[in-house]
Amino acid sequence: MYASREQRNDVHPLVQSVSRTIFSQTGSLQFLPDQCWDITFIRNRHGLTVLRTGLTTRPVTYDFEPGDENFSIAFQPYAFMPILPGERMRDEGVVLDTAGPDRFLLDSDSFEIPRIDNVEDFVSRLLRREAVTSNTLVASITHGAPLAATERTVQRHFLKTTGLTLKTYHQIARARQALVLLRQGDAPAAVAAALGYADQPHLTRSLRTYMGMTPGQIARASSSDRT
Repeated sequence: MYASREQRNDVHPLVQSVSRTIFSQTGSLQFLPDQCWDITFIRNRHGLTVLRTGLTTRPVTYDFEPGDENFSIAFQPYAFMPILPGERMRDEGVVLDTAGPDRFLLDSDSFEIPRIDNVEDFVSRLLRREAVTSNTLVASITHGAPLAATERTVQRHFLKTTGLTLKTYHQIARARQALVLLRQGDAPAAVAAALGYADQPHLTRSLRTYMGMTPGQIARASSSDRT
Protein backbone atom coordinates (compact mmCIF):
# COMPACT_ATOMS: atom_id res chain seq x y z
CA MET A 1 0.00 0.00 0.00
CA TYR A 2 2.79 2.44 0.94
CA ALA A 3 5.76 3.28 -1.23
CA SER A 4 7.04 5.30 1.72
CA ARG A 5 5.70 6.57 5.02
CA GLU A 6 7.22 8.96 7.57
CA GLN A 7 5.81 10.25 10.84
CA ARG A 8 6.93 12.74 13.50
CA ASN A 9 5.39 13.31 16.93
CA ASP A 10 7.89 15.86 18.28
CA VAL A 11 7.16 18.92 16.18
CA HIS A 12 5.46 21.56 18.36
CA PRO A 13 3.15 21.74 21.41
CA LEU A 14 0.26 22.70 19.11
CA VAL A 15 0.84 19.72 16.82
CA GLN A 16 -0.15 16.15 17.65
CA SER A 17 1.70 14.53 14.75
CA VAL A 18 2.94 14.98 11.20
CA SER A 19 2.83 12.27 8.55
CA ARG A 20 3.92 11.99 4.93
CA THR A 21 2.74 9.05 2.85
CA ILE A 22 3.33 8.10 -0.78
CA PHE A 23 1.00 5.34 -1.97
CA SER A 24 2.08 2.45 -4.17
CA GLN A 25 -1.32 1.14 -5.24
CA THR A 26 -4.98 2.04 -5.64
CA GLY A 27 -7.11 1.75 -2.52
CA SER A 28 -8.81 3.57 0.31
CA LEU A 29 -8.30 4.24 4.01
CA GLN A 30 -10.70 4.94 6.83
CA PHE A 31 -9.60 7.92 8.93
CA LEU A 32 -11.21 7.60 12.36
CA PRO A 33 -11.98 10.52 14.69
CA ASP A 34 -8.69 11.40 16.40
CA GLN A 35 -9.64 14.63 18.22
CA CYS A 36 -7.35 16.71 16.01
CA TRP A 37 -7.87 19.03 13.06
CA ASP A 38 -5.61 18.98 10.05
CA ILE A 39 -3.94 20.89 7.27
CA THR A 40 -3.25 18.36 4.53
CA PHE A 41 -1.22 18.79 1.35
CA ILE A 42 -2.27 16.32 -1.33
CA ARG A 43 -0.30 15.87 -4.55
CA ASN A 44 -1.73 13.60 -7.24
CA ARG A 45 -2.44 13.50 -10.97
CA HIS A 46 -4.84 16.41 -10.51
CA GLY A 47 -2.10 18.62 -9.02
CA LEU A 48 -1.82 20.14 -5.55
CA THR A 49 -4.71 20.39 -3.10
CA VAL A 50 -4.41 22.08 0.30
CA LEU A 51 -7.20 20.94 2.59
CA ARG A 52 -8.16 22.24 6.03
CA THR A 53 -10.35 19.76 7.89
CA GLY A 54 -12.04 20.06 11.27
CA LEU A 55 -12.47 17.60 14.10
CA THR A 56 -14.59 14.66 12.99
CA THR A 57 -17.29 12.62 14.71
CA ARG A 58 -17.40 9.77 12.20
CA PRO A 59 -15.03 7.83 9.93
CA VAL A 60 -13.91 9.50 6.70
CA THR A 61 -12.94 7.50 3.60
CA TYR A 62 -9.83 8.61 1.72
CA ASP A 63 -9.22 7.22 -1.77
CA PHE A 64 -5.76 7.09 -3.33
CA GLU A 65 -3.89 5.95 -6.44
CA PRO A 66 -0.26 4.90 -7.06
CA GLY A 67 2.07 7.86 -6.67
CA ASP A 68 -0.35 9.98 -4.64
CA GLU A 69 1.30 11.89 -1.80
CA ASN A 70 -0.46 12.88 1.42
CA PHE A 71 1.36 15.20 3.82
CA SER A 72 -0.75 15.97 6.88
CA ILE A 73 -0.23 18.13 9.96
CA ALA A 74 -2.57 17.15 12.81
CA PHE A 75 -3.13 20.06 15.20
CA GLN A 76 -4.14 19.68 18.83
CA PRO A 77 -7.83 20.36 19.57
CA TYR A 78 -6.95 23.52 21.51
CA ALA A 79 -5.19 25.07 18.50
CA PHE A 80 -7.52 27.73 17.12
CA MET A 81 -7.67 29.14 13.59
CA PRO A 82 -9.71 32.37 13.72
CA ILE A 83 -10.67 32.46 10.03
CA LEU A 84 -11.89 28.84 10.16
CA PRO A 85 -13.04 28.26 13.76
CA GLY A 86 -13.80 24.80 15.03
CA GLU A 87 -17.54 25.44 15.32
CA ARG A 88 -17.63 26.01 11.55
CA MET A 89 -15.35 23.09 10.69
CA ARG A 90 -16.86 20.12 12.55
CA ASP A 91 -17.00 17.21 10.06
CA GLU A 92 -16.12 19.64 7.28
CA GLY A 93 -13.25 20.30 4.90
CA VAL A 94 -12.30 23.51 3.11
CA VAL A 95 -9.95 23.63 0.12
CA LEU A 96 -7.51 26.51 0.54
CA ASP A 97 -6.31 28.56 -2.41
CA THR A 98 -2.84 27.85 -3.74
CA ALA A 99 -0.35 30.40 -5.07
CA GLY A 100 1.81 28.38 -7.42
CA PRO A 101 3.30 24.93 -6.77
CA ASP A 102 4.83 25.72 -3.38
CA ARG A 103 2.58 28.22 -1.58
CA PHE A 104 -0.97 28.48 -0.29
CA LEU A 105 -3.18 31.23 1.10
CA LEU A 106 -4.84 31.69 4.48
CA ASP A 107 -7.05 34.73 4.21
CA SER A 108 -4.68 37.35 2.75
CA ASP A 109 -1.46 35.70 3.98
CA SER A 110 0.73 33.51 1.80
CA PHE A 111 2.59 30.56 3.33
CA GLU A 112 5.25 28.30 1.90
CA ILE A 113 4.21 24.65 1.90
CA PRO A 114 6.33 22.97 4.56
CA ARG A 115 8.37 19.79 4.43
CA ILE A 116 8.29 17.14 7.11
CA ASP A 117 11.67 18.35 8.39
CA ASN A 118 10.71 22.03 8.79
CA VAL A 119 7.16 21.92 10.16
CA GLU A 120 8.38 23.71 13.30
CA ASP A 121 9.19 26.80 11.23
CA PHE A 122 5.81 26.61 9.48
CA VAL A 123 3.90 26.48 12.78
CA SER A 124 5.98 29.35 14.15
CA ARG A 125 5.01 31.47 11.13
CA LEU A 126 1.34 30.61 11.65
CA LEU A 127 1.64 31.78 15.26
CA ARG A 128 3.53 34.97 14.43
CA ARG A 129 0.87 35.98 11.92
CA GLU A 130 -1.88 34.91 14.35
CA ALA A 131 -3.29 32.54 11.74
CA VAL A 132 -3.31 29.97 14.57
CA THR A 133 -3.46 30.61 18.32
CA SER A 134 -3.80 28.46 21.43
CA ASN A 135 -6.91 28.47 23.62
CA THR A 136 -5.46 28.06 27.11
CA LEU A 137 -8.80 27.16 28.70
CA VAL A 138 -9.44 24.36 26.20
CA ALA A 139 -5.82 23.22 26.55
CA SER A 140 -6.19 22.99 30.33
CA ILE A 141 -9.29 20.82 29.94
CA THR A 142 -7.75 18.44 27.42
CA HIS A 143 -4.68 18.12 29.66
CA GLY A 144 -6.86 17.16 32.62
CA ALA A 145 -6.13 20.26 34.72
CA PRO A 146 -8.99 22.65 33.91
CA LEU A 147 -8.68 26.32 34.77
CA ALA A 148 -11.41 27.86 36.89
CA ALA A 149 -14.35 28.90 34.70
CA THR A 150 -18.12 28.67 34.67
CA GLU A 151 -19.71 25.77 32.85
CA ARG A 152 -21.17 28.19 30.32
CA THR A 153 -17.73 29.70 29.61
CA VAL A 154 -16.18 26.25 29.23
CA GLN A 155 -18.86 25.10 26.81
CA ARG A 156 -18.60 28.30 24.75
CA HIS A 157 -14.81 28.11 24.44
CA PHE A 158 -14.83 24.40 23.75
CA LEU A 159 -17.47 24.57 21.03
CA LYS A 160 -15.91 27.57 19.28
CA THR A 161 -12.41 26.08 19.33
CA THR A 162 -13.06 22.40 18.64
CA GLY A 163 -16.50 22.32 17.08
CA LEU A 164 -17.55 19.72 19.64
CA THR A 165 -19.39 19.92 22.91
CA LEU A 166 -17.32 18.81 25.87
CA LYS A 167 -19.61 15.78 26.24
CA THR A 168 -19.06 14.68 22.64
CA TYR A 169 -15.31 15.21 22.97
CA HIS A 170 -15.16 12.92 26.01
CA GLN A 171 -17.39 10.33 24.31
CA ILE A 172 -15.02 10.16 21.35
CA ALA A 173 -12.01 9.93 23.67
CA ARG A 174 -13.62 6.98 25.46
CA ALA A 175 -14.51 5.29 22.16
CA ARG A 176 -10.88 5.64 21.06
CA GLN A 177 -9.73 4.01 24.31
CA ALA A 178 -12.20 1.19 23.76
CA LEU A 179 -10.90 0.68 20.23
CA VAL A 180 -7.33 0.29 21.51
CA LEU A 181 -8.36 -2.26 24.15
CA LEU A 182 -10.49 -4.29 21.74
CA ARG A 183 -7.66 -4.38 19.20
CA GLN A 184 -5.45 -5.76 21.97
CA GLY A 185 -7.89 -8.63 22.34
CA ASP A 186 -9.74 -7.55 25.49
CA ALA A 187 -13.30 -8.87 25.80
CA PRO A 188 -16.08 -6.34 25.04
CA ALA A 189 -17.71 -6.84 28.43
CA ALA A 190 -14.40 -6.17 30.19
CA VAL A 191 -13.79 -3.06 28.09
CA ALA A 192 -17.28 -1.74 28.83
CA ALA A 193 -16.75 -2.20 32.57
CA ALA A 194 -13.23 -0.74 32.56
CA LEU A 195 -14.25 2.43 30.72
CA GLY A 196 -17.48 3.10 32.59
CA TYR A 197 -20.03 2.20 29.92
CA ALA A 198 -23.42 1.28 31.36
CA ASP A 199 -23.26 -2.11 29.66
CA GLN A 200 -21.95 -3.84 26.54
CA PRO A 201 -24.77 -2.55 24.26
CA HIS A 202 -23.84 1.00 25.34
CA LEU A 203 -20.25 0.32 24.25
CA THR A 204 -21.46 -1.10 20.93
CA ARG A 205 -23.63 1.94 20.21
CA SER A 206 -20.80 4.34 20.97
CA LEU A 207 -18.32 2.50 18.75
CA ARG A 208 -20.81 2.25 15.90
CA THR A 209 -21.58 5.97 16.17
CA TYR A 210 -18.03 7.31 16.32
CA MET A 211 -15.81 4.58 14.85
CA GLY A 212 -18.25 3.01 12.40
CA MET A 213 -17.59 -0.49 13.78
CA THR A 214 -18.98 -2.89 16.35
CA PRO A 215 -16.76 -4.73 18.87
CA GLY A 216 -17.14 -7.89 16.78
CA GLN A 217 -15.98 -6.14 13.61
CA ILE A 218 -13.00 -4.66 15.44
CA ALA A 219 -12.01 -8.08 16.81
CA ARG A 220 -12.30 -9.74 13.40
CA ALA A 221 -10.27 -7.02 11.70
CA SER A 222 -7.55 -7.24 14.36
CA SER A 223 -7.43 -11.02 14.06
CA SER A 224 -7.10 -10.74 10.28
CA ASP A 225 -4.24 -8.24 10.61
CA ARG A 226 -2.32 -10.64 12.84
CA THR A 227 -2.59 -13.58 10.40
